[in-house]
Amino acid sequence: MKNEKIKVCIVSDSTGETAELVCKAALSQFEGLDYDIERFPHVQDEEKVNEVLEKVSGRDALVMVYTLASSELRKYMSQKAQERGIIEIDVLGPLVTAFEKVSGVKASGKPGLLRRMDEAYFRRVRAIEFVIKCDDGKYLPGIKDADVIIIGVSRSSKTPVSMYLAYRGIFAANVPLVPEIELPKELLEVDRGRIVGLTVDPEKLVQIRQERLKLMGLSTDVNYVRFDRVVEELEYAEGIMRRLGVPVIDVTNKAIEETAHEIIYYLERRGLLDVRKANIPV
Repeated sequence: MKNEKIKVCIVSDSTGETAELVCKAALSQFEGLDYDIERFPHVQDEEKVNEVLEKVSGRDALVMVYTLASSELRKYMSQKAQERGIIEIDVLGPLVTAFEKVSGVKASGKPGLLRRMDEAYFRRVRAIEFVIKCDDGKYLPGIKDADVIIIGVSRSSKTPVSMYLAYRGIFAANVPLVPEIELPKELLEVDRGRIVGLTVDPEKLVQIRQERLKLMGLSTDVNYVRFDRVVEELEYAEGIMRRLGVPVIDVTNKAIEETAHEIIYYLERRGLLDVRKANIPV
């Protein structure tokens, strides 16, 4: 059996990806070793365990590796595999037991939780890509797919709030409001319940804009930072928000995360966002 091809049978109550990665990490330590890996996913009861064991029994050089969340199913798998003389490795069991002892908390035993975490991660990635694409009104056709559309004047923290929401897996678009630019038709076509307005104290906004221009090495003697112009922009924007009938958040003394969590709470309250269903960590 020294040079025989190893048959690795992976049994999981989810996809089996975790067990396969562990197996490949171990097998990489054996240069030139020939092996086959076969996955049996979504094994969540004793009947399925028996089906797998029946299928693989009799194979030579067989190692069975399993990741099963249920402690009862792990015990059953171990017992039945040993009865058939199969080498079996429980990947999750010893770790779960150790964590239970250290934490004093009983494991849930629910299958597929890691997969759900992975899905939440990829949702965040997609949300970040969406924010970049739809930032500052760059891609207006995309706002129809947004969980929330943030509107406000320049430097009212639309982009950082949108990005914070994206890190929570929320698809956020933002559209600037400028008196000289007509309101985009796409904004008028979306569900207004998904629109949130941001406003800010005019003196604070002048200060923010001045700092921005200095940072860019530009002159601050421009209309963009004049107080009367800033007031005009804010009055125009707030008029649009009233016309649309959307909630308005004053961000003057708020951290980015405070504003973002107000938006999340608003969307949840209106039934437009289920953070649990979407696996959004908040």
